[in-house]
Parts: sequence; structure tokens; C-alpha cells
Amino acid sequence: MSLSVITDGQVALATPRADARGTGALRAESHWAWCNGETVSSAPAVVWARIKGATDTHRDIPAKYWSDVTYRDDIAKIVCYESTWGYHAENGGQYGWFQMSSPLIATEGVHFSQYWAGSRSEGAGWFQCIAGERYIHSRYGTPIAAWAHEENYGWY
Repeated sequence: MSLSVITDGQVALATPRADARGTGALRAESHWAWCNGETVSSAPAVVWARIKGATDTHRDIPAKYWSDVTYRDDIAKIVCYESTWGYHAENGGQYGWFQMSSPLIATEGVHFSQYWAGSRSEGAGWFQCIAGERYIHSRYGTPIAAWAHEENYGWY
């Protein structure tokens, strides 16, 4: 699969594009395969910085979310599949890297305006990682369980 580069205003993001045979759009299986196989190597540095920063700063997010490579990789796979690295991705009422609804974002202690636009001191991705990691921790316990749910049901 070939890659195209999209700029989100902060970082260049590598995303899959339609294959060279001209099928027009990605098939869901292709996106799954890409996120499963290439996501960790294609993740923009800002994703890793935001995950590490959110994990280090908020004691309610287990340190293992950053220190355990499998956990970190599964968080990246979720972000890849849900938003293809677009921190301003929208799908109906779901937003950002983790594709969370506004009410769900609020239950994780983050204001939607912070989640979407950041603050004076932190970018939107930092708040998105806080909300996303808290959600994963409260609903699934681990990123491994959240990714397994994503693989089985197509959402987490």
C-alpha cells in the first residue's frame, strides 16, 4: 500500500491512500491491515510525545501505558484506526484521535474545547490522549483489551 502525506497544521502525517489499481477508496480490510502492521513505524512523533506527556502527568493513567511497548503500540493502533492520525478527525458526533463524543470526553475530565483546540500551554493532542487513555483505563483496563475489542467489534 502506498502512503500520502497530509499536514494537520502541527505535523506531517502519513496515511494510507487508495491502491495503484485505481479502486478509488480504501477497503476497510486494507486500513485494518495498515494500522495493524505499519502503525507504530508511521506514527508521528507528536503522538508518542502526547501519550508520554499525558501518562507522566496524570497519575490516574497507569505508567505502564507508556512504559509497556505492547500497551503503547495498541494505543497507537486505536488512534490509527479511529482517526488515521488526524487530531481534527470527525465522524458524526465522534472527534479527534480517539473518536470520542463530547459527553464521553467530559466524563473523562476534559473540556471539549481543550480536547479540540488545546490550551495556552498544551496542544489538543495532549488533552485527547488524557481523555482517550482515561477512557481505555476505565472501560477496558488495558490498551490490549481495548484493541482486542476494536478488532472484534470495529469500535472500542
